[in-house]
Formats: sequence, C-alpha cells, structure tokens
Amino acid sequence: MIAKEVNDRAGEGEAYCDLGNAYVSCGNFQKAIECHNEDLVIAKEVGNKEREGQAYCNLGIVCCKIGKLEEAIEYFKKCLLIAKEVSDVAGEGVAYCNIGNAYHIQGKFKEAIEHHNKCLLIAKDMGDRARESQAYCNLRNDYHSLSNFQEAIEYHKKDLAIAREIAIGSEKEWFIAISETFTKASVTSKKL
Repeated sequence: MIAKEVNDRAGEGEAYCDLGNAYVSCGNFQKAIECHNEDLVIAKEVGNKEREGQAYCNLGIVCCKIGKLEEAIEYFKKCLLIAKEVSDVAGEGVAYCNIGNAYHIQGKFKEAIEHHNKCLLIAKDMGDRARESQAYCNLRNDYHSLSNFQEAIEYHKKDLAIAREIAIGSEKEWFIAISETFTKASVTSKKL
C-alpha cells in the first residue's frame, strides 16, 4: 500500500475501507472484518469521527451478511451516535435505515418500522427523494411481513410515485413487487 509507505495514515484507513468493501463483494467476510477494523483503528488514531462512523457502519453491514445481527445493530448504533455528534444528518438517516433493516431480518418488524420511519423523516427533511423512496420500500416490506397488506400497498404507491419522478428502479420491478403483495392479500383474505 502506497499510503503505508509514505506514512499517510488517513489514506491507509481509506485503503483498508476500500479493501474491506472489495472483500465483502467477494464474500470473504473475515478479511472484510479485518480491514474494516483496521480502518476503525486508524480513524480513531487520526481523530476522523466521520471515518470512524463509516467504519462502524461497514462492520455492521458485514455482521448482517454473516447473521450476527445483534452485533450489527450495536455497530449501527455507534455509527448513529457519531453521526449525531458530528451533525451528519444524512449519516443519521443511513444508520436508522441499517438498524431498521437488521431488525427486519430478525423479524422484529415493529422496531424496523420505527427506525425506517425515522429514516423517512430525515429523507423528507433533506429533500432526498432517492432515500425517501428507499424508506418507503423498506416500510412496504415491514408491513408486508406483518401481513398488513393495505399499508404495504400504500407504501408501494408512494415508492412508485417517486420512482417515476426521479426514474430509479424500473416500473416492472415495482409491478412485480406489488402483484406479490396483492396476491398474498387475496390469499389471506380468502383464508379469513
């Protein structure tokens, strides 16, 4: 690593972050954890709170991928605290989203909804339509998992409106997702 050779500790931390992300892409999660931990150590050493928060976020993502959800949530909460400390509102939104996603994976849908709603509020306040769309998508999934299909459909509609507005995703993907919700809603209502 060139950053290491020229004693650029901050650059070295960034390189470890990038390397960790590459290892995640390759499915080598142990190496990814090692790299993100190195990034974290260096971020603390050089006093870069933003980078420290990002390292916690990356560690949380890896923990989610390997099923260590409680550990992931703790990392995401550390990321959230740092985002608040440095007034990184967008970072707060990302942390809330990640915490909500981890709760969703655990089947704790009410906690997921709570955190996804916080992400949604931040996205709206910032005027970040792409993040708002993502929050609606997450909320749709949360309510779908609770078999609250009417609420899920409402979030589908909000997500589609933004997708059309800013041209993210594809309408085909949206229609597939909503048709699955309608199908499950129909099956559930027939069973009742």
